[in-house]
Amino acid sequence: MSRYKSKSLSLLAISSVLVLSAAHADEARWWRGNTHTHSWWSDGDAPPETIADWYKSQGYQFLVISDHNTMQRGEKWYPVDQPPRRPDAVRAAFDHYTEQFGEDWVEIRGEPGEREVRLKTLNEFRPLFEEAGRFLFINGEEITDRHEHHPVHLNGVNLVDLIEPQGGDSVVDTIQNNLDAVVEQSRRHAQPMVVHLNHPNFHFAVTAEDFFELDYESGDGFFEMYNGHSSVHNNGDAERVSAERLWDIVLSNRLGTYQRSVIYGVATDDAHEYNNWGPGFTNPGRGWIMVRSTHLTPNRITAAIRRGDFYNSTGVELDALEIDESGIRLSVDEKPGVKYTIEFVGTRQGTDLTPIDGPETPGGDTDEPPRSVYSYSEEIGEVLARMDGPDARYRVRGDELYVRARVISSREHGNPFAQGDVEMAWTQPIVVRGDSTGENQ
Repeated sequence: MSRYKSKSLSLLAISSVLVLSAAHADEARWWRGNTHTHSWWSDGDAPPETIADWYKSQGYQFLVISDHNTMQRGEKWYPVDQPPRRPDAVRAAFDHYTEQFGEDWVEIRGEPGEREVRLKTLNEFRPLFEEAGRFLFINGEEITDRHEHHPVHLNGVNLVDLIEPQGGDSVVDTIQNNLDAVVEQSRRHAQPMVVHLNHPNFHFAVTAEDFFELDYESGDGFFEMYNGHSSVHNNGDAERVSAERLWDIVLSNRLGTYQRSVIYGVATDDAHEYNNWGPGFTNPGRGWIMVRSTHLTPNRITAAIRRGDFYNSTGVELDALEIDESGIRLSVDEKPGVKYTIEFVGTRQGTDLTPIDGPETPGGDTDEPPRSVYSYSEEIGEVLARMDGPDARYRVRGDELYVRARVISSREHGNPFAQGDVEMAWTQPIVVRGDSTGENQ
């Protein structure tokens, strides 16, 4: 992975304006990480040591093992001979685990056919992998909740204590209650934490409208604009929008109608399967974040994410990225033979943000209550400028609500969410205030 040369990306939310700070530019660098993956501690098909080894060997510098409603603590035994799901994969993982870490490390009880493995806690296995300036774990949990038939999942990053699902009287109330629980824990421990809403299109449980009035007491909000799980409908369907399109609808309405804070997008792989590979499986390495920080520590990485000092990638890396109140400039770390198109996406002030009534559709993939599906003007999230090549700059005109950049490469993803996906990258949005004008190039 390249070490990038760029100005510091300290995005500060001041009166809803994102400002780039150039402080400590010679000290900061980009760190690759994933905030959403699963192990035998919940519904993954491999032990956490094997998973950590994969991420570290692939050049990641930080990892959140975010199992459902649990953290890797206490005593837990996993039934490798009679696992709750994917038995062939689990048995293959067990054989690999024993070969890789040795019989002295792997603790087994029970007779053949009924064997269980004691799962090592994070504190037990982290010394095998963590290295200063090279790799670390950040504590996390997928807070797995629901309202009626609608799954509501949120990832808490850099948590100290487990957070139980908070519930609520609606989807919005359920989201808000879990957000508030993370905020309260962050304040109580005086430690930066991030909470991002996961895969909104999973069972199409969360709509754009559910985001409009969420109150992020601790600052700006986060959600997965890309998730590599094979069943989360990243691209929407004939009636529901893609997760990226949802991002633009949410940004436009929160900023233009409700005067709420910005929402940052997060890319994750949400990996569950490490033994079978390809489209249709939920593999690691599909999407990740690149975080700019002076130090690789849990608090520094989390604080940088909170500031918006990160971009999302499914393979494209940036060589330079500058964002300030005047606009966005970026350069791609070019790969031989690969072509790049850089698009600047945003919504202009005065755009009609009114939802257009649509049909009621089933609430998900099962017998769930229907929810109304709304559509919106095509001027929401339109391409404001497009440039071919690895370098581009967008100067704000002053009439935009926000602008974000999207990089599209010609190289196919090696293990895509869907066939035909190419490697991409997305910056975080800049909220525009003022009357700046300029030519884009």
